[in-house]
Amino acid sequence: MNILAVIAHPDDEILGCGATFRALADQGHRIVTCVLSGDADARHARPDLARLHEIARECASMVGIADSRSHGFKNIQLNAVPHLELVKAIEQSIVEFEPEWLFTHHPGDLNIDHRICWEAAMSAAMLPQRMSRDLPPTLIKKIFLFEVPSSTDWAPAPFASFQPNAYFDVTRTIETKMAALRAFEGALKPHPHARSEQNVRALASVRGGAVGVAHAEAFFLTRDLYL
Repeated sequence: MNILAVIAHPDDEILGCGATFRALADQGHRIVTCVLSGDADARHARPDLARLHEIARECASMVGIADSRSHGFKNIQLNAVPHLELVKAIEQSIVEFEPEWLFTHHPGDLNIDHRICWEAAMSAAMLPQRMSRDLPPTLIKKIFLFEVPSSTDWAPAPFASFQPNAYFDVTRTIETKMAALRAFEGALKPHPHARSEQNVRALASVRGGAVGVAHAEAFFLTRDLYL
């Protein structure tokens, strides 16, 4: 099947679901991304633009992402973009790729781009039911919301609401995710930062322990359609 990840910035999908995507790709599923702020222009110590795009492609490929559509909305300014523009950008990917599963950010997140991305993605996910297109209204059967270290976990109360109810066993693919993060310049931070290699790996261990496997990635499953 086709799987679409709608993300705010390059590397969000690797941090949130990189090991899951590698496992799904190894099972034969096609994974594509829609990146709203592909230039990440507000990121501290960002590589030059050409290098950033090259790194993003290489690291996405490492975790099994087959294709991507990158947009130029300003980093940490998605709240200033008209909602309809964001929704239309995501809808283009839904029409093009026809995903059965969709992954996007969780709204309980300190990063405002992540919250706006979630809102636009959830609106766009209603496209098959809203529009008189060839897309079946039941096209998108599952929607998973993921966590991003140093964003979702930093959200203060009452916004800190990530409570996972779905898990993917990534014991066999966690090392590929870690290799992709090491290759993505600036993605990992020195320990004890939440996005350090030690803590990203520790989070996978904690999530795995919750369901009885060595390593897992956790999600909030907000749509689960059985036909």
